[in-house]
Amino acid sequence: MSRWLLPLLLLLSACSKPDLPNTVVRAGSEEELTAFRAELVDRFGLDPLAAYDVAIQELQLAGMDRGVASAADRAAAMHAQVNGQTVRAVEILGWQARRARLQGEIAEFAALLEHDLALREKTAATGAPQAVTHRIENEQDILAKLHRLRTEADAKLAAWGEPATSDANAKP
Repeated sequence: MSRWLLPLLLLLSACSKPDLPNTVVRAGSEEELTAFRAELVDRFGLDPLAAYDVAIQELQLAGMDRGVASAADRAAAMHAQVNGQTVRAVEILGWQARRARLQGEIAEFAALLEHDLALREKTAATGAPQAVTHRIENEQDILAKLHRLRTEADAKLAAWGEPATSDANAKP
């Protein structure tokens, strides 16, 4: 009896489904991707899919950044990009896209803040307009949030063994 136990265990382990990071994404169409995600929820629950869901959203947003106009075309491009990849590979692609998007937004808001700080300095003698002061406060708040989100993306990528991209203009 015991001589059959080891081969049986090996056979059962060979038949088991892969863990979440090694699961291959099926995304030939929107319907297939939706069905695939439903299967993931059944197998793993919602919480473990949080990084994957963010990645899928970021890859769709990246299509907009590349100038893909229609939602259908962006979805098709995203499906082609992720179909056949592992969940972990999709997470990495998506979180790299997230980091790149955040870097762009940080640069834009830093430029706005710099402009408004210069405007406040220029009008300091007569009193900076309240609107400029409010814009500066808002831009500082938004920049702080963007930096936190970028740090979160860096930490996710580092946890997956992917170093953060070096940014010449990156600020902590």
